[in-house]
This record gives sequence, structure tokens and C-alpha cells, in this order.
Amino acid sequence: LFRKATIAFGGEVEIALFQGYVFVVEGHTAKVPNLYLVLMLVWVNRFLLRKKFSGMALWPFLILRNRELVHDVVFMNHERIHLRQQAELGIVFFFVWYGLEFLLRWAQYGNRYEAYRHISFEREAYQNEKDLNYLKKRPFYVTFKHFR
Repeated sequence: LFRKATIAFGGEVEIALFQGYVFVVEGHTAKVPNLYLVLMLVWVNRFLLRKKFSGMALWPFLILRNRELVHDVVFMNHERIHLRQQAELGIVFFFVWYGLEFLLRWAQYGNRYEAYRHISFEREAYQNEKDLNYLKKRPFYVTFKHFR
């Protein structure tokens, strides 16, 4: 299932339901083994993100700065992990926790980048982004074990 839509702010959205494939914004597919079945909307728009951000997961959207990122399997897996976290915890609770933990870590480390890297959600995503089977075997609410 591939559908393309244009958003009022510009950019394109791909709606894709896939299993075993990573989709490309122009409708082509590239085979990647053992990916789970997922419905996500990929929105390519460079104006929605700050300069240092390549992408952001906002369930069910994945907002990307440029369409080449769709080919980066590790990046896409990292963002899919965030989508799963948001689905488990609820979007509002996820972002409230994310923001509060960021402020706590910023006070702890005194550096915004270090604070970002030590958020429990980011630790889980960075530790497992290269394991393309991670979401198949990931236990429910495992994010809590990354909070310290």
C-alpha cells in the first residue's frame, strides 16, 4: 500500500504498510529482512525540524529532513523504536516524560547534547538501533529498565 499526499506546509507524506521492506518516498522499495509490520506516515519537510535534527518520531508520523534518510536502515530502526515507545506510553505521557527527563539530565550534565544522549528513550534507541530484529523481540515497557 503506497499513497502520497501533499501537506499545506509543503513536503510529501508517504503512507506505507509493509513487512520486510523499507519504502522510499518516491514509491520504490528496498528489501530488508525481518522488519515487523508497521503503519507509519513519513513526512519529508526540512522546515519542521531544527538544523541539527535529521528526523523526529511523532506517532504515527516520522518527520524527516530529507528523503535520503529513508534509505538509512539504522536511522529508520532508531525512529521506529521511538514510535513503539510512544505507542506503549501514550504520546502525551511520552513527551512529558521526555521533556522532564531532558531538563533533569541537562541539570545533571550541564550540556544539552549529553542530556539528550542520556534520556532513557534515547539510550534504548541508540543501544538497539543496529539490531533490525530488536522490535520483534523487545519486551513490553522495557524502556523503564533504561531509566537510572
